[in-house]
Amino acid sequence: MSREPGCSRWPLFAACACLFLLPPLLARAFAVGVAPGAAEDETELPVLQKSEKSGTISKISRELKEIVFVIQSQSNYFHSKKAEDLKRDILKQAADLGKELPVVLLTHQMEGHEGAWTILPLMRDFSVTYGRNSTWIFFCEEDTRIQVVKLLETLGRFDGSKEWFLGKALYDEESTIIHHYAFAENPTVFKFPDFAAGWALSIPLVNKLAKKLKSEPLKSDFTIDLKHEIALYIWQKGEGPHLTPVPEFCTDGVSSYKADHCATTFSNFLPLCGEPVKKEDVFVAVKTCQKFHGDRIPVVKQTWEREAALIEYYSDYADNSIPTIDLGIPNTDRGHCGKTFAILERFLNYSSPRTPWLVIVDDDTLIRMVFSRVAVQKLLASKCRCYSMDAPDDMVLGMCFSGLGIPITHSPLFHQARPMDYPKDYLSHQIPVSFHKHWNIDPVKVYFTWLAPNTEESVNGKKVGYNREDL
Repeated sequence: MSREPGCSRWPLFAACACLFLLPPLLARAFAVGVAPGAAEDETELPVLQKSEKSGTISKISRELKEIVFVIQSQSNYFHSKKAEDLKRDILKQAADLGKELPVVLLTHQMEGHEGAWTILPLMRDFSVTYGRNSTWIFFCEEDTRIQVVKLLETLGRFDGSKEWFLGKALYDEESTIIHHYAFAENPTVFKFPDFAAGWALSIPLVNKLAKKLKSEPLKSDFTIDLKHEIALYIWQKGEGPHLTPVPEFCTDGVSSYKADHCATTFSNFLPLCGEPVKKEDVFVAVKTCQKFHGDRIPVVKQTWEREAALIEYYSDYADNSIPTIDLGIPNTDRGHCGKTFAILERFLNYSSPRTPWLVIVDDDTLIRMVFSRVAVQKLLASKCRCYSMDAPDDMVLGMCFSGLGIPITHSPLFHQARPMDYPKDYLSHQIPVSFHKHWNIDPVKVYFTWLAPNTEESVNGKKVGYNREDL
């Protein structure tokens, strides 16, 4: 796993706050990294005999127009730029072959599908537009790197006239709440794709999914883990295809010795958003309640509190020993919309007007969500509010910001569960920003293993180091 030299996690985290709830004009002030270039000439092709090369290129050129590349993109300037860089890289590789260019789509540019995170609603458009003249729909993320020749050689092993669901296979080692405890008896039997490595659907399967979606619309308007839920939908309780693992779909770095056999690789650096934001420019609000003062707050103080320059604890009880601030909002057993909006009001009215960033954190979260001051100002100036005090704050905020035209920018580095709730291979190519929940774990150990600025930290005056394989 790669990490930018000379940067601790917290300054980088603050610098990358531009990814979340930031109006597009403000985002343009940040610098953007450029994707690696494509192969320049024929010498970069996989090793072939000279007599085989011309025939291989001719075959690939014919097949190239039969694949539709879909980059799962976002309208935020930073992310759209990265997606455009990847599109140019794919088209350059195709142009170097001297034949017809493939179709490359960015999901945020597809009409009527801004932020189509579920992907499945796009199937009808794919079927209508490309169902007759294409063979594959290949999906990838903005940081996926593609060797076009190798990819087409890999897809060429499969009969595109049949139903195929291809990808790098992930699986749960034990049943987890984020997957609704699916396959509880043996969760390893169900495979789902790692989007970072790219994944592919054959057109016959796309057409089948489109037909089903027309007669049976999706029942849910939200998703918890997209990659798992897509695999479940395609599987159709055993009547549809399972994911077929493809070893050439990889998440190894471009420079890895393993990358030679890969059709795809993955850039796993933390994003370069420009100069790190100062700690003094980030205000951290911790949501808590009296019953958790004794067990959760000490974890915050023992782990990441030291990295925050401006921090306040908000509760239903004023405790001077922490200290906590009583917002006058009673604790609720369900959602915490009332408390969250009270925190937003306090941020605008009581914090320094020069503090540009707000981070709201649950007391059992090892870092969570980020708002710009401009976004908070626009939200509170609107009439959008909680429909009840115990409404789910995250969903209400999402609806409010969507109505205001302020997109919530997604990052896979924020996690809503514990490290053991995710496949190890999925986390292996990430530099996580956050985890959530303290159930049956040592949260201090999780912090110093995954999130601390240094791999070794001092706990109670002693140096400690942890192995991720233990979690």
